[in-house]
Amino acid sequence: MPIRINLLAEQQAAEDLRRRDPVKRALWVAGLIVGVMVVWSGRLQIKLMAATREINRYESEWKKLEPNHKKVTANFDKAADAEMKWAALHALATNRFLWTRPLNALQYVIAKVDDLQVLRLNTEQSYAITEGTKPTTNSFGNVTRGKPATSRERVMFTIDAKDSSKRPGDQVFKLQGAISDYPEFKTNLQTTELKIISPEQADPNSPTKRFVTFTLECRYTEKTR
Repeated sequence: MPIRINLLAEQQAAEDLRRRDPVKRALWVAGLIVGVMVVWSGRLQIKLMAATREINRYESEWKKLEPNHKKVTANFDKAADAEMKWAALHALATNRFLWTRPLNALQYVIAKVDDLQVLRLNTEQSYAITEGTKPTTNSFGNVTRGKPATSRERVMFTIDAKDSSKRPGDQVFKLQGAISDYPEFKTNLQTTELKIISPEQADPNSPTKRFVTFTLECRYTEKTR
């Protein structure tokens, strides 16, 4: 049987060992990864450049539109402010307190009470003002409505009178009850209070008669307008 001798066996073994070298394989894999990263980075760079151009284009368009946007925003603010003032004036015109009705009602009430003389009638009307806030517009053009100024209205009247009835002082409470029960005052007055009543005293013009003086305070319910 012939004997075969492979004179290249040693070289082939060395070549096979070289092919199976893990370091070389790692270098090939690393090179492949680096190549992929370079390609991916290039694509990102291209997209970034395109996005930058798009941003610059929008910024240029916005600069052209910005003056008109400011004008529109200013007009919105003026319109909102005018609307708020109109609403406040309308509320004042429709809800303001007028003395005609209470004074007219008061003369009917006093006429029902005998032996009573009104010495003085004092009216008082005051307001506590709360400042309003102006409308504002944010950077997106959204308008936040302001709040109109408000006023807290306080209304009252006082009656200084003289009771010269047979039993001075009786008419004081009769007048107080008549005011409280009269429809005009019953629905609007908060309190009808006796503030002062004098001791019984003789009438200088008629010594046989005696009288008392007193003060009634009639206060309306406070309203915010």
